[in-house]
Amino acid sequence: MARAREGSPVARFYQVAGASVDGVLTGLLHKLVEQGLKVCLLVGSPARSRHWDDLLWRHPLERFLPHGVWDGPDPQLQPVLLALTPDDRNGATVVVAADAGLVEGAGGFDVVVDFVVGDPAPARERYRWYQARGLAMEYWVQSPEGRWSRAGGG
Repeated sequence: MARAREGSPVARFYQVAGASVDGVLTGLLHKLVEQGLKVCLLVGSPARSRHWDDLLWRHPLERFLPHGVWDGPDPQLQPVLLALTPDDRNGATVVVAADAGLVEGAGGFDVVVDFVVGDPAPARERYRWYQARGLAMEYWVQSPEGRWSRAGGG
């Protein structure tokens, strides 16, 4: 996998309050790409890949987000690569779990991004799973106004 920095990989959890994950995730993707980072956007199925492909083409309209899909042309050129499995064919150092689930091979990336929406129990299990594999843990909480603050980590 494409690790770019020394030290433990980081599992970064975002607890979403009120806003949709779609909106939070697209904003996060813009920030990551603006920082020059390459991202693997991990989706749960080909149907979810089509959903995200469509969403990234049109949301927000004024800020196009260049991206490609795992079976499309030139994946290595894409700043954001939609994939069904953790994939660094584009040189991704960040993997974002668009659909809740564990990222097998998480340690091969610098950062794993996960979201806490609704019932926190499944996210707690993923948190413990990453922690047991030696990832450094971060937990971010969204305020009702949409601001983020770090709540702590392992």
